[in-house]
Amino acid sequence: MIYYVELGVQFTNDYGDIDEPFYYSIELMYQNALKKIQDEDESAFFEYQKRLKVIMDDTQHIGWGFHDQLTGIYLEAAAGYEYEDNDEED
Repeated sequence: MIYYVELGVQFTNDYGDIDEPFYYSIELMYQNALKKIQDEDESAFFEYQKRLKVIMDDTQHIGWGFHDQLTGIYLEAAAGYEYEDNDEED
């Protein structure tokens, strides 16, 4: 799933903006990948975190609100792990 998203982002960066349905499919796959990762143990998120963040960063110049959507999805997932880390420190 992550590879699919990486290819979609790379394709857009190589050939220019596509259309809204294309971005929606990539966003949905990114979200599904994060959900699947979250269903695994906590270390799964940290294993894929760098790739997920690179995907998000590589969308900065893509239209249709694509970057904002992926950023929101990523930050929501990452916040869950930060919250768990804070609970362990208490």
